[in-house]
Amino acid sequence: MKEILIAAVTLSLLVAGCSQAHELSNNENKVTELRKDNMDNSAKKTWQQVTVKYLDFEGGFYGLVSKTGDKLLPMNLAKEYQLPGTVLKVQGHVIKDMMTIQQWGQVFKITEVELIKLGKANTGEAF
Repeated sequence: MKEILIAAVTLSLLVAGCSQAHELSNNENKVTELRKDNMDNSAKKTWQQVTVKYLDFEGGFYGLVSKTGDKLLPMNLAKEYQLPGTVLKVQGHVIKDMMTIQQWGQVFKITEVELIKLGKANTGEAF
């Protein structure tokens, strides 16, 4: 009788463990699908015309302002374009779930860039 009880308890633990493992596996698949959806959405690249602006706070940094007023914080703006007033056509995507010390605009990764007009070096005048 004792052996049957031990076998029954062992069997029920195995069934419960398998059920939880299956449930965890399903949850992992759902999380993977959500991450994939976020990556697919963020990977959609768009072209936009932007103007480079130097912002003199939080240590100073360059931002991009689109024609519609959107503020983009580029993660990889090439040095040759880091001149206030430079007008670019950029393609890239917003990086979600990333925090920066600048707290300005949406974090943006540039994938392609075309120069429209080169700005001038900042001579200390307010932009």
